[in-house]
Amino acid sequence: MTITTRALIDAGEVVPMLIGGEWVNSFSSVLREVTNPATDRVIASIAYGNSSEATAAADSAKAAFLNWSNSSTRYRADILFRAYELIMERASDIGGLLALETGKLLQEAIGETRFSAEYFRWFAEEIRRPQGEVFASEDRSRRQLSISRPIGVAATLTPWNFPISIQARKVAPALAAGCTVVARPSEKAPLAVAELFRALIDAGIPDGVVNLIYGPASAQSNALIDHDAVEVISFTGSTPVGSALMRQASNRIVRCALELGGDAPFIIFSDADIDKAIEGLAIAKFRNNGQSCIAANRVFVASSRMDEVCERLGSLTEAMVVGDPLGGTKVDLGPLIDQSRVRDVEAIVRDALDSGAHFLGGAPEIPDGPNYTRPGFIVNASHDSALAKEEVFGPVSGVFSFDDEDEVIARANDTTMGLAGYAYTSDQGRIWRLSERLEVGILGINHPLPSVVYSPMGGVKRSGLGREGAHEGLHEFLETKYVSIGVDGL
Repeated sequence: MTITTRALIDAGEVVPMLIGGEWVNSFSSVLREVTNPATDRVIASIAYGNSSEATAAADSAKAAFLNWSNSSTRYRADILFRAYELIMERASDIGGLLALETGKLLQEAIGETRFSAEYFRWFAEEIRRPQGEVFASEDRSRRQLSISRPIGVAATLTPWNFPISIQARKVAPALAAGCTVVARPSEKAPLAVAELFRALIDAGIPDGVVNLIYGPASAQSNALIDHDAVEVISFTGSTPVGSALMRQASNRIVRCALELGGDAPFIIFSDADIDKAIEGLAIAKFRNNGQSCIAANRVFVASSRMDEVCERLGSLTEAMVVGDPLGGTKVDLGPLIDQSRVRDVEAIVRDALDSGAHFLGGAPEIPDGPNYTRPGFIVNASHDSALAKEEVFGPVSGVFSFDDEDEVIARANDTTMGLAGYAYTSDQGRIWRLSERLEVGILGINHPLPSVVYSPMGGVKRSGLGREGAHEGLHEFLETKYVSIGVDGL
C-alpha cells in the first residue's frame, strides 16, 4: 500500500526526501514546518537538508544515468504514461494538499494537478517521435546525420506559486529525454510535489532516476551546480536569482533553462468585447491569488472605453469574497503565501496611493489574518511609480489609459521583462501586428489562459532563456551530435 503525504500529515510524521530510491530524513535531522497561509497554522514538517543531501542526490542521479539514458524510449514512455494515470487518479487528494499549503482555490489546485499530469502524457508521446535528421549529402562518398542524446543529470529548481505544475513541466521532458533528475522545490509548498514524485516511484521508475530534496535554496543550488554530473539547471523564479545561477553555472559551462520574472501588459482596445475582456482580466489577474509570473501586471485601456472599464472593474473587486479556500464558504480569492509577500504588495500599493492614485470601487471585506490583502485595480498612478514599473506578484494592478496602438505597444514594451502579455481586440490586422511587435514570449489574444502542454512557454529579454513544453521543451535536456560517415562503393 502506498503511504501518501496526506497520511504522513494526518499521522503527524515527517515528510521525507527521496534520495537513491529511498525516502529519507535529513542527515542532520533538521525539520522545517509547512504552514497553511489561510490560517498560519502548521500543517506538516519536512526533512530539511543542506548541501550534503544535494550532493548525495546528485551522486544517486549520476549512478542511475547510464542505465536510464540507454533505456528504450518505449520503456521510458510507458513509465511516464503510468505516472500520468496515477496523478490523474489522485488529483483530488493531491489538489487538496496543494490548496492547503498554498492558499489557492481548491478547484484551481485540482486543475493544476491534472495539468501537471498532462506533461507526463505529452512527453511520453513526444519522445517516441523521431529525434534527429538525415541530411541530403552533397558528397557521394559520405553520409551525414544528427542524433540526440540526453545531456546528463538535470537539477530542477522551482518556486511555491505553481509548485507541482512547474516541477512537472521540467521533470517530464528531462525523464523522457533520458536524463536523471534532482528536484529542489520551495520549502513553502513541498507537499504536492512529494506526491508527484511518489507517483513516479509507484509508476516503476528505477532507483536514483528521480531524487527530491528540501533545504536552503542557495546552499543546495550551489552544490548542484558545482557537481560534476549536473549538466543542466532548469530554474523558475526571480530574475536576480536566475542571473546569479547563470554566473555560477558559467564556471563549468552548465546549461541554464530559465523562466524568470514578468511584467505582463493587458491591453483592452476600443473594439474589444468588454464583457470578455473583463472576464479575461479577472482570470489573468486573480488566478492563484495574483501570484503568477504571467499575471496581468499593467492594464492599458483605450481612452474611449476607460470610464466603462473602470466602473466594471470597481464593481468586480467590490463584490469579491476573500477568505480561506478550504473554510467551507465559496470564495473568489484566498491569502497570499506569507507575510513577506503581503508586505511587498502593500509597499507598492502605498507608493501608488501616496502619489495621488486610488482604488476603483469599494473594498471587499478582508478576513483577519496576516496573509490577506485588499485586491483591486488602481487608477491614476504615476508612470514612474512602482505599480507601473515592477512586478506586483499579488492581486493588484494599475490601470492606465492610451490613445492609439503605437503608443500602447511602446508603453507595453517599456520594461526589461518580456514573459507574457494579453490583448483584447476584434481587429484581425491588429492581432497580427501585436503578435509581431509586442516583446513577450507568451501572448494571449482574446484569451486569458495561454498555457498548454504542447506549446513552447518562456520569455524574452530578462524574463528568461529557453522554452518549456512542446517539442522545444524536450530539447533543453538533449544534446545534438553530428555524425559524418565515409561510405565506399557508391
